[in-house]
Amino acid sequence: MTSNDKLEDLLKQMYAQEEETIDTSDIIDEEWQKFESEHFAPKRRSWDWMQIAAAFIGLLMLSGIAYATIHIVSNSHSQQAETAADTTAAAPTLPSTADSKLSAADSIPQTRIFENAPLDEMITEIAQYYNKVADIESEKAHELRLYYKWEPKDALENVVADLNHFEHVSLAIEDDKLIVKP
Repeated sequence: MTSNDKLEDLLKQMYAQEEETIDTSDIIDEEWQKFESEHFAPKRRSWDWMQIAAAFIGLLMLSGIAYATIHIVSNSHSQQAETAADTTAAAPTLPSTADSKLSAADSIPQTRIFENAPLDEMITEIAQYYNKVADIESEKAHELRLYYKWEPKDALENVVADLNHFEHVSLAIEDDKLIVKP
């Protein structure tokens, strides 16, 4: 065999190897596309039961929050209306001697909230409840407005001590009088 023949055989072998390489690369490309479509392509998944439960719980929580918000807002509006009605209502009547036979729990009224109420009106109402006369010696008492939560079950001395914590308020109890001092 001549060197040309050897060279020719060598070239044929190389060409045959190249065709095999091309054939295997086509197979590799096909397999890669198949793998890519299975693992990287976006899939449409159906919801599993955990996702449905989470969505349902979220909806329940939102409904509960909305209900609570509505309930709180409606209660605050009704409480404001009730408080406004309380501050404009007449002073409670004093219990008569016939009513004194009632038990102590029956004779104690509910908590009274004075909201932006003039001091002189508050003192008059509180004095009447404790069977005292309101003596208003301060002219500022007509102008001064307060917010105060009065518990009628408390002793008058405690109420006076509470009110004396306010700036520009000076109260004293003397005999049958509740006095607003200048």
